[in-house]
Amino acid sequence: MEVVHDTRTSLRRVRATMRTFAGSFAAAETVDEDLRFVAVALGAVRDADVLAEALLPDLEAMPEELVPGPARGDLHDALAARRRDALESVGRARMAPPWNRAVAQLTAWRDAPPVLAPQDHARTLMKARRRVRRRIQNSGGDPFSLHSARKASKRWRYAAELLVEVEPVAGMHLERAMEVQRVLGQVQDAVIALEFLREHADLGARSGHNAFSTGLLFARAQQRLESSTQQALGLF
Repeated sequence: MEVVHDTRTSLRRVRATMRTFAGSFAAAETVDEDLRFVAVALGAVRDADVLAEALLPDLEAMPEELVPGPARGDLHDALAARRRDALESVGRARMAPPWNRAVAQLTAWRDAPPVLAPQDHARTLMKARRRVRRRIQNSGGDPFSLHSARKASKRWRYAAELLVEVEPVAGMHLERAMEVQRVLGQVQDAVIALEFLREHADLGARSGHNAFSTGLLFARAQQRLESSTQQALGLF
């Protein structure tokens, strides 16, 4: 799990750097699409791991009378199947041209890092912050819009990380961006959990298994979504 997480984080840092310093990279749009292809493939594995971390402890904490029949085994099996499918998808993605191009480009940059064009770093960070604030304020609490704000918060954070050694205000931006990203991440994690639990409940209904425990998990995920959404709307 940590390898997947670390790889995705590294890809996000590279993509954020490319967008923040767009003039410093040749064929940036094409390269970004290739890197995104890799990140999306790995993201399915990460989502499965996050689901397991969020849902299994909740289920294990429930009293036995609230977990009838094969509910525990069903959830374990469903999460394992989701991760297995994600890993198989990664295996297929590794054979695709975008994956190979992304690896070749990252290898080239490792051997000869691109030189970033000079720019007003403080202004760059303020623009990144304003973009996040605008997306949150215009979201109306919509999870999809907040997910867009989360992506922008990552770019803000990684730009601050990159500049922290050369720009005095970057440390302040980094601290704030990390907090914003954390809250918006909680929103997205709850959304993913709700989507999974809807599918799991539907499967349970079709197979004749009791969906009571799934309903309780769904209610808890819904509460997390509502709480984290309110927290997100109060960030700025």
